[in-house]
Amino acid sequence: MSTILSSILIAAATKVGAPIVKQLLEQHVGGAAGEIGGMIVDAIAGKAGVAPDNLPSLPAKDLEAAVAAVEVETPGLVAAWVDQQREANRLMLAELDRSESWWTWAWRPAWMWFLGFLFLFRLVLVPIADAILGSEIAAAVDLSNMMTLTAWFMGLYMGGHTLKDLAVKWTARS
Repeated sequence: MSTILSSILIAAATKVGAPIVKQLLEQHVGGAAGEIGGMIVDAIAGKAGVAPDNLPSLPAKDLEAAVAAVEVETPGLVAAWVDQQREANRLMLAELDRSESWWTWAWRPAWMWFLGFLFLFRLVLVPIADAILGSEIAAAVDLSNMMTLTAWFMGLYMGGHTLKDLAVKWTARS
């Protein structure tokens, strides 16, 4: 969000006496915590009946009315955002706490790191070595093989559960 828009909204929140909206906009617009600030801006735009980009061109009276209306709903928005974050954390922890063997889940991050290293090696390190040494190492490392390997990984990673779900549904039909 632009600095101009945030300062306009903060000024409107101050003028209409909306301390919660003002505080959230001051602390959480932009950066890592920008998600809740974005929710507040979207709510203000929704109350005003315009797109968030059009808020600066809105008459001050309409903008202030929208900010005042959002102030009433802000505790609910914050609670919903906190619940969303809590659920995301719970899902991530559930993935780690599964009682399955480590190899049933570790292959995914291992392959991701391996493929990342391969592409770093081929696209960054090898060209630098070729430039410094005057060699032709890059010609020996075929990118099409790396892309095939990546496609196989993506197919297994993204398609495995799809096939499993299809098999369960197919057997349940019988």
